[in-house]
Parts: sequence; C-alpha cells; structure tokens
Amino acid sequence: MRVAIAGGGSGGLTLALCLRQHGHDVDLIEQASSFGEVGAGVQLSPNGARVLVALGLAGSLARIGTVPERTVVRRWADDRELMVSGLGHAPVERYGHGYYNVYRPDLIEMLAAALDGVQVHFGVPVTGARASEPGPALELADGTAVGADVVVGADGIHSAVRTSRFGPEPARFSGWLAYRALVPRHAVPHLPLELTVRLGPDRHLVSYFVGRDQRYYNLVCVVPEAAWDVESWMEPGSADDLRAQFERWAPGVAALLDHVVEPVYKWALHDREPLETWSDGLVTLLGDACHPMLPFMAQGACQAIEDAAVLARCLDEWRSDLHEALQRYEALRRPRTAKIQAQAWQYCSVFHLPDGEQQQARDRQMAASSGQSHSLAGQDWLYGYDALAV
Repeated sequence: MRVAIAGGGSGGLTLALCLRQHGHDVDLIEQASSFGEVGAGVQLSPNGARVLVALGLAGSLARIGTVPERTVVRRWADDRELMVSGLGHAPVERYGHGYYNVYRPDLIEMLAAALDGVQVHFGVPVTGARASEPGPALELADGTAVGADVVVGADGIHSAVRTSRFGPEPARFSGWLAYRALVPRHAVPHLPLELTVRLGPDRHLVSYFVGRDQRYYNLVCVVPEAAWDVESWMEPGSADDLRAQFERWAPGVAALLDHVVEPVYKWALHDREPLETWSDGLVTLLGDACHPMLPFMAQGACQAIEDAAVLARCLDEWRSDLHEALQRYEALRRPRTAKIQAQAWQYCSVFHLPDGEQQQARDRQMAASSGQSHSLAGQDWLYGYDALAV
C-alpha cells in the first residue's frame, strides 16, 4: 500500500522506516528544507531502543548514544544524593536493550540516513488532510495534495492534520517553563556519565551528556511560569536569566551554570487531554500530534517510536481492512499513552514540593527505592513494553 506521512521528526521517520521494512510505499512530507532538529537531549529507554535495533540501527545508535552508568536524584540545597539507581548494562540484562542519551540532531540524522525508497518532499507545509472522496490525502500549502491509501499526521503538537480532522483544541499549559541549554564537554570533563535530577522547591534540573563522544552536557531546567501563550520550544532565553533562576541552589549548580553557552532557549511545557479517537476514516495520528506529554517521564520520543512500530504492524497484518487496522492501532496505543500523559502531569507537583513534611516523605520514599534491581523493577511496565510483539 501507499502511506503518506506528515512530519519528518523521530516518529515520522521511524514510521517510514518500519513501513519500508514491510515493503510498503511511503511519501514523507517535511515542511523544512531539509531534515534537522534544534539541539536538545533525548532519552531513549529500552522500549524505544528495541524498535530502532529491529530496524538495523544498533550500531548507529551505539555510536551516537551515551550510556549513563546510573541515575542520581539530588537535593537542591546541598547536592546530597536522595536516590541512586544503576543503569549501564543493567537495562540490557533486564530488558534486552540499553538506555541511551542522544543528541536530537544526531538521532534525526541517523534515521534519515537509513531511508531507502522513501519519497521525501521538502519545503512545503502540510495544511491539513482529506479523509473523503476522491480518497485520503495530505493537503499542502502550494495547493497540491499527496494521495495515499492511509494518511498519517506525525506533525507534532501543532499538528495541522489533527486540526483539520478534529478541529482546533488549545493546548493545556502546565504552569512550568524549561530552559534548555548546552555546556561543552571540555568545560566539564570531570563529570561522570550519569543522568542527574536535582529537585527543589518550585524547580528541578535534569542533566546528562549527549552527542558523539559526549560532546555536550545537556541541561533542562524547569521553573514556574504564571502564563504563557506561545507553544514553542525555541523562544529565546539567556544564560543570565537561567542562572538567576537557580542562584540560591548548591554551589555546584552555580558552577555548572557558569559554563552554559548561548543560545539558551525557553520551552513552555504544554500537553493536551487524550483524544477520544486518533483516526477519521483512513487518516490517523502519531506521536505528539495525538498525545503530547510533559517531559517529566522522558517518554515523548519513545512513545512516538512505539506508535510507529505498532501502526506499521497493524497496517501490515490487516491490510485487507485498513479501517480495522487503524482501530486496532488505537486500541493498542491509546491506554498506554494516556497513562504516561497522566503520570507525567502528576510529576508537576511531585518534583516541585516545597521543603517540609511532604518533601521529606518523598525523599524517604526515594531513598528506600535506591538500588539497581528495585528501581528497574518498578519500570517494567514502561521499559519492558515490546512494540514489536503487542
């Protein structure tokens, strides 16, 4: 069959690769003039890595990914360890696949380099999708349309495909804003290969190495924001503003932020309530187009990758009834993604408790869950999911 995909991010590219692996024809429409992503870190847990390995990308993933040796949660005021859990080889032993931190441009480059036989259309924005006669199609800004047997909107939180089929729906602002920044590796050569989360009142900071040879130290620094109307992760910020937000934190945090280099971006954190359905006729949605989620569970990219694998399998196994294929895709994916969306929203409060009894109880619970086997066991439902077999 022929499938038309709107969006050349990690979800759209993975879907194109999965469909080509099944022998289908693919048109991929990307509004930019070339593949590329702004610099940012992505966490690929075993549930996402499993799909990429099945696409033959194990070697490439190992080259662009950093394997953190452990996860450490620290207290804001003194950098004291609240919880430590092992990573390194432990996810491979438990789930068959590793846990990687990657630089988003490297991930997009890796996926795009594997495209073979995919018709890629650059530089024309998608304005919507047609579900009725004379057949499903993506509608483009130049007035043309790309027809297909099935149309997929993988065009992100601002999805034109979603809006055209289900109407406009404002995103839900979380009340939190993230500063995104990078520190060059040479400025922090002493830091270990670990995924660090620092929790404090009304703020938290996540940091880890990304890029080939760990060339950047990636920072995501979450702070409160009363109101924000712009759904963008590329609003300009400044290193000075970022430092001011964490000036009362432990000296080690100030020393780290002193090494931040411009540009610094501000990312207003939005999600949307789960949709009742993802499909209209033979038009369906994938990734942030249907289940945008807050980043507090680090699952945005992995859930789009899972979507891609499940959708490709459903289209292949029920190719004689494509409506049934899309219904099965939704039935398999909607409950899981809705659960992750809800849990990520709950972390808005859990991560940002003011110092006091609730914070102390949370910290005691974290301390009790320290240790490699215990902490990974609690993630079996998340990391053990197999999109290739459900």
